[in-house]
Amino acid sequence: GTTSVVTITDTSKTPSYTISPSTTSINEGSTLTTSISTTNVAADTTLYYSLSGTGITSADFSSGSLTGSGTVDSNGDFSFSHTLSNDGTLEGSETLSIKLFSDSNRTTQVGSTSTVTISDTSKPTYSISPSATSINEGETLTTSISTTNVATNTTLYWSLSGTGITSADFSSGALTGSGTVDSNGDFSFAHTLANDLTTEGNETLNITLFSD
Repeated sequence: GTTSVVTITDTSKTPSYTISPSTTSINEGSTLTTSISTTNVAADTTLYYSLSGTGITSADFSSGSLTGSGTVDSNGDFSFSHTLSNDGTLEGSETLSIKLFSDSNRTTQVGSTSTVTISDTSKPTYSISPSATSINEGETLTTSISTTNVATNTTLYWSLSGTGITSADFSSGALTGSGTVDSNGDFSFAHTLANDLTTEGNETLNITLFSD
């Protein structure tokens, strides 16, 4: 007989890989989830990821590591998460690069690198809140200090000043002093204004806070 010919059509398509972070910009203290989607990749295939960038170290994460792996499920997907450290250190914004590899040595990259901007939310803030904005001689003024992103037990220093303001204006409390930030970022101090029976006219008291 004659030879019969059958054409076998190649339906094996090129695999594709997509890295989709849950956001493209994230604050310290927040959690980033990265979803990996693939097509034409066999279920149970292991893929390997890395996180990198200028200044990016393991200290930037309170959970999750710089390298890891995941197993593709029957839909061709898997995901992993990292929580950014709120480290209280001023670093400026950083760019995080997420890469995917087909080998554990991470020499063969698959798919395109995905980037996420890490916003530095570690900038400290300080608020001075006197108990009154106008006070009579003989009364007590309490000043509350509130901070954010300032380490517990940090010592801050305050001063009271103003034209004609001297220690004689107070029956209790000094012109300078310090306080220690508690676990809530706060502390307070009080002064009692002297009822000195001296006509001085109204005076303006300035309350200033210092780090040194």
